[in-house]
Amino acid sequence: MTRRVVRAALLSLVAAAFTVVVLPAAASARPPSARPGTLHLQTVPPLPGVVVKVDGQVARSDARGRLRIRVRDFVGLEKRLVVPETRISPDRKVIFDRFRGNPDAGARGRAVELGLRTARLVSWSFLDRFGNVVPADRVSAMRLRSNTGEIHDLTGAGVAQPRWVSESRTQQGPQGLVSKQLYYVVDSAMVDGTSVVNRAGQKFVPWEQPAWVVQLLFFRVAFTATDMFFTRQVGDGIELTRADGGVERLPFSRDGTAVVPDLPRGTYTITVFGGGVSFGRPVSISKDQEVTLTVISLADMTLVTLAVLVVAVGLILLGRPHLLARLRRAGPAVTADGERRPRSRHRRRWRRPRAGAPPRLPAEDDRSAPLRAGVTLALLAALAVPLLPPAPARADVGHRGDITPQPAAAPVPVLAYYYIWFNPTSWNRAKIDYPLLGRYSSDDIEIMRRHVRMAKSAGINGFLVSWKHSPQLDERLAKLVEVAREEHFRLGIVYQGLDFARTPLAFDTVRTDLTYFATRYATDPVFDIFGRPVVIWTGSDRFTAAQIGATVGGVRGKLLVLGNAKSLEDIESSQGALDGQAYYWSSVDPTAGTSGKKLAEMSRAVHQRGGLWIAPVTPGFDARLVGGKREVPRRSGDTLRASFAAARLSEPDAIGVISWNEFSENTHIEPSERFSAADINVLADLLGVRVDIAVPADSSEPGDGDHWGLSAWAALLVAGAAAVLLPLGVLLQRRRSSPSPPGRTSGTEAGTADQ
Repeated sequence: MTRRVVRAALLSLVAAAFTVVVLPAAASARPPSARPGTLHLQTVPPLPGVVVKVDGQVARSDARGRLRIRVRDFVGLEKRLVVPETRISPDRKVIFDRFRGNPDAGARGRAVELGLRTARLVSWSFLDRFGNVVPADRVSAMRLRSNTGEIHDLTGAGVAQPRWVSESRTQQGPQGLVSKQLYYVVDSAMVDGTSVVNRAGQKFVPWEQPAWVVQLLFFRVAFTATDMFFTRQVGDGIELTRADGGVERLPFSRDGTAVVPDLPRGTYTITVFGGGVSFGRPVSISKDQEVTLTVISLADMTLVTLAVLVVAVGLILLGRPHLLARLRRAGPAVTADGERRPRSRHRRRWRRPRAGAPPRLPAEDDRSAPLRAGVTLALLAALAVPLLPPAPARADVGHRGDITPQPAAAPVPVLAYYYIWFNPTSWNRAKIDYPLLGRYSSDDIEIMRRHVRMAKSAGINGFLVSWKHSPQLDERLAKLVEVAREEHFRLGIVYQGLDFARTPLAFDTVRTDLTYFATRYATDPVFDIFGRPVVIWTGSDRFTAAQIGATVGGVRGKLLVLGNAKSLEDIESSQGALDGQAYYWSSVDPTAGTSGKKLAEMSRAVHQRGGLWIAPVTPGFDARLVGGKREVPRRSGDTLRASFAAARLSEPDAIGVISWNEFSENTHIEPSERFSAADINVLADLLGVRVDIAVPADSSEPGDGDHWGLSAWAALLVAGAAAVLLPLGVLLQRRRSSPSPPGRTSGTEAGTADQ
């Protein structure tokens, strides 16, 4: 009995020990993710009011974007956790984007990052240049574009309504999730069929600014009409045809003007009604201006008709000298004392020529016919002079179809450094000046075409295009090549052998890029400046002659590879491994007088080695916004003149103008808001080209298209002259070709019969 009691007691102790020791140990062997716990989340960006649901529990983030929620376990939590789209404020909502890592890691007590995309309800209003409110219903359409490529096309009533737009997104950074704020630009705002904003010229960040103010380009324009010849004000008003085909009639006020205080930028067709004949005239509006139109009044048409009749009668009399003689004889003779002498009763008879004398020719074959023909031609020329359109005072190369004046023969090619790096957002940083063509993208082929035409008009023979092998730049270069081929323009390449940090690219990269270019373009006539395409390798001065030779040796037979030496030492170190040098020297002040000597010495060193020398010319320099330390003022063109003189004295094989459109360093000669077309006109003058460059205000301004023919009033004169002269010409021709009446013989026949 005692043994049984002892045995039972031992079994109880063993069971108790198993319960106390073994079962808790087995329970503690379960992984933490399988146990209940609290999930800690941190929203990115940190926003309050974000809702999270899991296992029937709901939690909201605090002011710092932190939240805690109880979960039954952490296994498969990513599939059970729900972050619904939540409107956390009247104008902001959040959408789940991503976790950083796996939410199961929350079992260890670490906060899991919850990435969110946000959207903002934005609205906008419209103002003109003077701060006056423009009703939203005047804007028929608007296009917004984000820096991630998201497009919002608004039309009709949608232009005036607020809209949800993406505000931010998250991306993986080295330290975790990072929220990136988005921004938007206004690509177009259509009023009366034309865009009244500079493309991508206005930038808005929804995170900072939910209410946008869009400035529209409206201009004050005063229209007047004058008589063509007498320059007096005529007409009752104008008829204005907009780009969308709408027509508006505006009467003249008492002072003879019709003023439109808020005319949208664009091209219009203007016709004057009342007061005479008026032909539609295209007018491009890009600034506040006064437009004077010409009307052919009744007095003008009377004057033209009388002039044509006088000329016609004069031609008839010149072609019939016997009529002129009859008119002279028909008038009374006047004696020396002023008394009139009676006219003879007898006609002067034709006398038979003496024997042996040559017969007298008829009137049509008179010896004075060449003189009369000359007088006739002179009168016709005098009549034709006003019919010709007046010679243009300047070359407006902002539109298609412009006639590009031919430059004077230059001793060497003139090439301008040209950049195809620009995106609409490029103009938002490190710029103090902007193109008159607008804040363009280098993808725009029409911008390329206008650049080429402006350059040709100024006497520039080609562009040295900044390029390296990338999908975007390859595509842009191909577009520029096509434009240059159509415009008979030349191109060279500036190969960018340095990265953004000014570190040289790897030799294999340079070799691959130049091989690609040589394979595609080595035989293209667009690149034929010196027989082979010119490629300037920036960064070549960082390497030895052996390294240069190993890199470009495979393409030198197809390309002319030039370096960018900055000193005599750089030229000597290349030891003939390159085909020449092109010095990109934009920060020098040529008026100091020291640049000419250095350029001459470098030129001699290059030419002694049989290489090509491209000398730099620059209008000025200011790169302080991109880390530069100095400024070279333009001095109203004197800097460019001094630089050009120094370059010419170095006897270059080509002149390299720095630059066409380097707006970050402010060396551009492209017409701009700050300097207008001053420097490109100075260059044109230096090259012997007498042309005044002018461009429209923005790249989105509509062009006039191709125009040819006479002006309206010249066409009227031609029509009037044709209406009078053609019948007279037919009548005269019939009279000359009609046979002589019976019984009458010509003077020659009569003379022969008498003999």
